Amino acid sequence: MRIMLLASLALMSATPALAVETATPAAIERAPKEGEVLRDSGARIVGKVARVQASGAVLAIVGSQTVRIPAETLSIVDGKLVTTLTKAEALKQK
Repeated sequence: MRIMLLASLALMSATPALAVETATPAAIERAPKEGEVLRDSGARIVGKVARVQASGAVLAIVGSQTVRIPAETLSIVDGKLVTTLTKAEALKQK
């Protein structure tokens, strides 16, 4: 039994650990702020930030709807909050 345990430990230490990749959104230079205007990449207004979630996503008022804009679509461009989504795409978010 002891030999089997030692052999198992030797095999485990000889086996390289598998690298685990996690998808984390790229950090933006500052956090979005409640009340901030959200624009698309063409500088057109998409909506207004109602709430910033812990995940980095924002809840935004787009038209008359509240939609969740994923953190991975957000960036700061020239000090303004920008999403890669268009207004039409934003309205399709849940």
